[in-house]
Amino acid sequence: MGGDVKCPAGCGHMEYKKNRDLKIRAWDPLGSVFYLAGLILIVSYTEVGSGEFHPRAIVGMLLFIPGVYFSSLVTTDLSCNTCTGVILESKSIDKKLKGDLLGLSENKAEYIRTALSSSTEDSEYDCPDCSKKMSHIIVPIERERKAHEDPLLPDVVADLTSKSDTVKIDGCKECDLLWFKNAKSEQKISMDTAIITKT
Repeated sequence: MGGDVKCPAGCGHMEYKKNRDLKIRAWDPLGSVFYLAGLILIVSYTEVGSGEFHPRAIVGMLLFIPGVYFSSLVTTDLSCNTCTGVILESKSIDKKLKGDLLGLSENKAEYIRTALSSSTEDSEYDCPDCSKKMSHIIVPIERERKAHEDPLLPDVVADLTSKSDTVKIDGCKECDLLWFKNAKSEQKISMDTAIITKT
């Protein structure tokens, strides 16, 4: 998208902002080496229950932390400073909304594009690129349940269970862009722990 992009909610102009998401891993040669080396050192030299850290485990932590930072996903997305709405364009959709490595869940980008193509529900928003009405979809996701969300479940059980949720998305299939009314809904579906189960 070129030129000034206006917020679909009518707030004004949107700005391109670089975002680093520490919850999503991306390929970075240096970051990946630090990340893996740190992880190996931590696992190899940490004695469970001893309460002491081996010096090499500490070195592992010092490698792991910058590894996580450098190997995290960086995208440049359109953001609205007023309503916190976010527009994802083609490259960001492919980078942020992918499936799991083992292929056990749906590829989120493909699922959303297919759902937009078959959607009969018009959005209340116009596409900021072509000015046509966008389509509206509701995407079902499963996400990891945190132990503190359900205090009645034992920690072991809570860690193994998932929580169903939905994300409302407006998008233009012709322009291949997605509009999220706020940054939280975009982050909810972008997280590595958020998956769309295969039917």
